[in-house]
Formats: sequence, structure tokens, C-alpha cells
Amino acid sequence: MKRLIILLIFCTSIAFGEFDKVGTTAAQFLKIGVGARALGMGGGFVALANDGSAHYWNPAGLVLSPEISIALYHNPWILDISHDYVSLTVPGGSIGTFGLSLSTLTMDEKEVTTVKEPNGTGIYYSVMDMALGASYARHISHRLTYGITFKYIRLKAYNEQAHTFAIDVGSILKTDFYGMKLGMSLSNFGGEIQFAGRDLIEKADIDEDIDGNYLTDVNLQTEPWPLPMMIRIGIALDLLGDSEAILSNKVNRLTLAIDAIHPSDSPEHINMGLEFAFHKTLFLRSGNRFNYDEENITFGAGLRLHLKTLGSAIINYAVVPFGIFGRTSQISLELYID
Repeated sequence: MKRLIILLIFCTSIAFGEFDKVGTTAAQFLKIGVGARALGMGGGFVALANDGSAHYWNPAGLVLSPEISIALYHNPWILDISHDYVSLTVPGGSIGTFGLSLSTLTMDEKEVTTVKEPNGTGIYYSVMDMALGASYARHISHRLTYGITFKYIRLKAYNEQAHTFAIDVGSILKTDFYGMKLGMSLSNFGGEIQFAGRDLIEKADIDEDIDGNYLTDVNLQTEPWPLPMMIRIGIALDLLGDSEAILSNKVNRLTLAIDAIHPSDSPEHINMGLEFAFHKTLFLRSGNRFNYDEENITFGAGLRLHLKTLGSAIINYAVVPFGIFGRTSQISLELYID
């Protein structure tokens, strides 16, 4: 426990030291939210995370799901870009919960153009950003959980690639105040990322004073860039629900979640959301995102389907306005196996 707290403090202090570097980070796809449930609530999810998207928001929440779960998320993002996420969560009893996740940002192939051939060369290229994660979470006590995710991050554009490693750490504490949860996570703490590839290789004369010498292959050097670290601190509280809620109701639930986010490359944000659950079957959600350039009010809905002996499935949908780019939406499917 002490080592976890020391690690969180250490990582937090380093992250805050980077906060003056506005707009100078790479791998921006790591900041795109995951899960139609979380996005429908405006991204206020660090203390509430207990489904397949917990790999992204707060790995400590993985241990709150007692069932094996598979989550599939698809986000047709702006400018014909697709953001997809898949996760697997496997409870391991007293030894903790294990999980795997994969996040990708892709686009359709584009034709290469040059100054001499502005209409296209007949050669096509692709772009793909990827983050592969392995997570572990467990209970420290019946009230406190912690989790960690190790991530391999790779960026690919045409013939150039960049890769690095990072970790996410988080915790969730359940309090005596109406069962309110306090959540904290630090995301994308890791090395810098730098592009390299065959298109950066050129021929150069290493000694122009010598006639007839062979040209040598040289690499054009690119700059290394840090990852977009994010610190999230939030609360989740049932306003309406079971015996721990402020207002007791055995049938329905109304949950409030509020997050404060401190990114390393942009101003601080506040995410706030509400989720109403009717008979644990139908879900309605709304949220607001404060201090963003384009994003604000969000909406979402979900439906739980019982699959008899197989378990259950939840289908969620969220709409996130994105300013001049119009609306983006995300759909997710989560399967829970008994």
C-alpha cells in the first residue's frame, strides 16, 4: 500500500512538472474517451469505472466487476477517422483481476500526392495509432481498490513508425458518506516517442572536399515528443438507489459523477454526468464537459439484455457534439459471462 501511494505521488509530481508544455505532446489518440456509457455521462467516470472501459479510465475499477466480460467499442470519429477499442476482463478471485485491451485509431487509405503529381501518384498509404494494454487490479480492503495498466504504444504513418511504453495507475475508495466513491488515476506516464523509417533515409556526401567518394545513407533526425499525461480525480454518488443512496429506492438508481482532469498539454477540464437506471435494464445518461474548445453537452442510453444461461449483454450509445465538426457518436457492446 505504501509503495503504491509513493508511486502515485512520485508520478503526480513529475506530471505536474510537465504542465507548462501546452500543445507539445504526441499520441493524441490516447486522450479520446472510451465507452458509450462514460461518454454519455460527459466523461465523468474515474470513480464510477466498473465495466470494460475501466482499462482506459481507471484500472482500479476492473476488480469491481465479478464476471468475465468482453467489451467492444466503436467510435466513427471526425474527418472519416475511426476509433475502436476492445477489452477482456477476467476476475481471478482473491489474487485479483486481470485484463487485456487494444485501442486503435485508423483511417481509410489515402493516395500519395507530390508537388509534381498533385492529383496522385497511384501509391497509397495508411495511418494507424495503437495502444496495447495489460491490466491488473485487486482489493486492498473491502473499501479500497487499486489497479495498474502497462501499455505498448505505436504510431504508424506511411513508412514511418514510433513506439514507446507507458503505465496507467489508479485507485477507488468507497466512503461512509452515502457510499460515495473517490477515484484517482494517472494515465500515460512513460517514455517519449520519436518517428523513424525508410522515408527519412537520404544520400549525403560526408566529405565534399573528396572527389568521387560514395554517397552515404544518413537518417533525418526527428524530435522526440512526450505522451499526453492526464491526472483524473473524481467522485461518484448515488442520489437515488439502494440503502446507501441519499434517497432509497429498490427499483431505480440515479448516479452523479464529477471528474476534474489535469492534462499535461492543455487547460484543466471538468466532466460531469448523470445516469438513471430503470429496473437495471434501461439506462438514460447526460453530461456536460467544461472548459473544452468544442465539446460540451453529451447524451446517451443503454439497454441490458439477459441471455439466459450465457449471462447478459449491455448495448450503449452516446452522442457527443464536437463543435464545427458536428456530432460524433459511439456504440458499445459489453458481454458478461456468468
